[in-house]
Amino acid sequence: MNLISLCVGGACGAMARYRLGAVLLKYSRHGFPFGTFLINVTGALLLGVFCGLSLSGNVYLLFGDGFCGAFTTFSTFSVEGVELIKRKEIKKSILYIGLSLCVGLLFFFAGYSVGKLF
Repeated sequence: MNLISLCVGGACGAMARYRLGAVLLKYSRHGFPFGTFLINVTGALLLGVFCGLSLSGNVYLLFGDGFCGAFTTFSTFSVEGVELIKRKEIKKSILYIGLSLCVGLLFFFAGYSVGKLF
């Protein structure tokens, strides 16, 4: 059952990321990777809520490791950060990397606080 929960959550998270990423790509301008940024901070918020709710077992595997794990992406974040550096857009890369880390942590803690209310 653990593997099924993880796979179902991961499949749903990957599909949600793909669809939302395609929509956000239409609005991406100025070479800043808003799509990945918004997806990752939203995923951090959701994971914070799930952790705050103290989900465990198959429920956590479904929503936390499965959905949020597939919805967010550290690899794309890394590639886009390096691409900005390669294009000599140093200020943009620092902004992207710094905001992703700081806002992601802030959103996680906000979600965690909300989850603890329930």
